Amino acid sequence: MSVLKAPVKPKRTGAAPSILLHPLLWTAVLLILLPYVAGANPFAGKWSGFVGIATTMAIFALFASGWNLLFGHVGELSFGHAMFFTIGAYTTALFTKGFDVVVFGAHLHHAQTDNLIFALILSLLIAVLWAWALARIIVPRSSGIYFSMITLAFAQVIFFVTYRWSELTGGEDGMQNIARPNPFGHGVLQDSMNFYWFTAVCVFLALCVLYWILHSPFGTVLHAIRENKQRARFLGYDVDKYRVNAFVLSALFPAIGGWLWTYYQQAINPDAGSVEYSGNVVMMSMLGGVQTFLGPVLGASVYYEIQNNVSQLTKYWEAWIGIVFVVVVLVGPRGIMGLFDDIRHYGFATAIKRGFSRTARVETDMQEELPPVIEDPVTAPEATH
Repeated sequence: MSVLKAPVKPKRTGAAPSILLHPLLWTAVLLILLPYVAGANPFAGKWSGFVGIATTMAIFALFASGWNLLFGHVGELSFGHAMFFTIGAYTTALFTKGFDVVVFGAHLHHAQTDNLIFALILSLLIAVLWAWALARIIVPRSSGIYFSMITLAFAQVIFFVTYRWSELTGGEDGMQNIARPNPFGHGVLQDSMNFYWFTAVCVFLALCVLYWILHSPFGTVLHAIRENKQRARFLGYDVDKYRVNAFVLSALFPAIGGWLWTYYQQAINPDAGSVEYSGNVVMMSMLGGVQTFLGPVLGASVYYEIQNNVSQLTKYWEAWIGIVFVVVVLVGPRGIMGLFDDIRHYGFATAIKRGFSRTARVETDMQEELPPVIEDPVTAPEATH
């Protein structure tokens, strides 16, 4: 009689492989390489324009990562996360440039100032308050497509406020000539390369916080809610409370992105809160791979790299990005990171077959689901002949 034995797990040979595969390490490597990936060439003196593209990549990588916290790790699709990006951007612009406006008969005045830390704190505070009030209203009452449509509707509210309230926000023209801060003296951040490294450090620190959130017990509960809300409720978790908290936390990172975006552009207009901006981060995250940490970062980089190169060849660059997006989604529904995972798990040839053949995908998935067959070498068919 054969005895089934559990397969022996391979012994760990050390911590080095796990460190080399750590998402934060690859995030840091990508942020270091972004200026060069975007086309910068220090030997030829080509910095400014290409560093600007890299700065955009880094900011929208953070924006997309915040959105992915809600969708990829909780399962709630938001079409309105650009409102938090807009809140961070306009709060920074108004705090930095100052304003003079009458609201309900009260005269409000704020002088121009130069304090990026206070601008960040104020941006985060207003974004959190708005996200908390919004989440308390919509999270307990909606889910799925209804949740998506309500977030889109509230984002349009913010968009029209920035578009119509011209006395405060500048209306359609937005706010221009916003001075970059000078925290270190000597106009350090006026240089495009210095500002990129400042942005990269801020983005990396924010992503470290996001990684800690996702790998904490709180993040584990979020994953349980994503997989099965009903089961999470049966286990005693207050699902709506976790969803509200996740929604609030997901607003922090676009707000930081808006803070950086205002200083980078030295201007802001209502387009930052448009449906296009919300749709772009959805595309970036799905291109890189949702339910992964590095996916939105990689997706934002690929998106703007394609835009930068294709737009120089044709004015129909949006169509080409759409084609790339469709191909990636059809070949690898889990995005670029999903393709990398398939290659690592199945090998290059099998991963390609899985991408282009539904039969190959079903066969490999079934092999993963079936329990391993462990035969006694004495009674194995080869031994009986």
